[in-house]
This record gives sequence, structure tokens and C-alpha cells, in this order.
Amino acid sequence: MNVVVIPFFAAILTALIETLILALAGYRTRVFIAACVLINIATNLTLNVGLSFTGRSYFTALVLAEIVVVLIEWAVLSVVADHGHPVRLISRPSMRLLLFVFIANLVTYILGLFLFLAFL
Repeated sequence: MNVVVIPFFAAILTALIETLILALAGYRTRVFIAACVLINIATNLTLNVGLSFTGRSYFTALVLAEIVVVLIEWAVLSVVADHGHPVRLISRPSMRLLLFVFIANLVTYILGLFLFLAFL
């Protein structure tokens, strides 16, 4: 597979898997699904480009970047799930969304790790 195509394939695969996980958790509106796909593609591409400059500190940067990605996705999706109202981050629905965003990111992280090791 072409080196240029791989990051886009990874971003699309990540977006599909994470959106599916969130849809199974009950987040199924068209706007939410579209936002989920778009924010996942954006954060995945940004993460992978940023990590290409880390050198030896790749793992540390990866863990920190994944935490930032989860928080960004949660913040954006909280606004979308709350129909554009100010984000109420300390609420039961918002904490539930954070949990599922974390789970979705953990699943795709583990899947990505397996795929990386399989093609190493």
C-alpha cells in the first residue's frame, strides 16, 4: 500500500469503528454521526502527522496525544450531542459520552497496535 494512502486509510477505518461504537452506545442522530466521522478523521490525521516528528519519544508522545484526542473528541461531540448548547461537562450524560469516547479510542488504539505489529 502506498505510504501516502496508509494515513488516510487508517483515519477512515478509525472513524468508522469509533462511530460504530458510539452509535451502538445510542448516539445515532445524523448530525452526531457526521460530526463523529469528521472529528475522528481530523484528529487521527493530525495525530499521525504530529507523531511522525517525535523520534525517540514516540511512545510518550503517543500516550499524551491520545489523551488530548479523547478530550478534543469529547468536547466537540458533547456540543453536538447537546444540540449546540454550552457544554455541560460535569453531568451524567457528558461523563457517559466521555466513557464511550475513551472506549472507542482504546479499541481503535489496540486494533492499530495489532495491525502495526502484524505488518512490521
